[in-house]
Amino acid sequence: MADDKYAKSKCFVFSKDGYEEITYSELCYRKGTDIRYQKKKFVPLHGMLMEVTPEQYADFYRTKNRQRYLDRRSAENGDISIDMLTTDDFNGADILIDTAEPVDEQVIRKIMTDKLVAMLSLLSEDEQELIRKLFYEGLTEREYAAKKGIYHNAVHKKKMRILEKLKKLLES
Repeated sequence: MADDKYAKSKCFVFSKDGYEEITYSELCYRKGTDIRYQKKKFVPLHGMLMEVTPEQYADFYRTKNRQRYLDRRSAENGDISIDMLTTDDFNGADILIDTAEPVDEQVIRKIMTDKLVAMLSLLSEDEQELIRKLFYEGLTEREYAAKKGIYHNAVHKKKMRILEKLKKLLES
């Protein structure tokens, strides 16, 4: 136990009442003076040393060595996994959430957009201009009305009639 990285760690040893908490220096002292402590097995757990059975000790280090082997192989092969992205502060799976629109909805929107473009050509020149200015160039109804020298209310009513006409054309 000459490893000083545990010098400030809590240590837990088996006792008749469960686990007993001792300091690392106390553990080192017991290992030096009590022959029973020389055969005891400890594993690091959340910055502490826990006494475990020989079977638990073997399982812990078998798992740890297996993970180290897998990590080394992954690094050699250039593999990445969600687990590699996960830290105490960040869940790696969060960056893999697909926020894109589902493909079926993209296809439907594309078909409807193509159909709408075809329907726009069926509108009169005035109607096409109004749609282009409001929806493509981003003018407000008030700005369009001011440029044309007409009332805002008239522009709104005309826009609503055109949209209703386009809706009927798209549904047919």
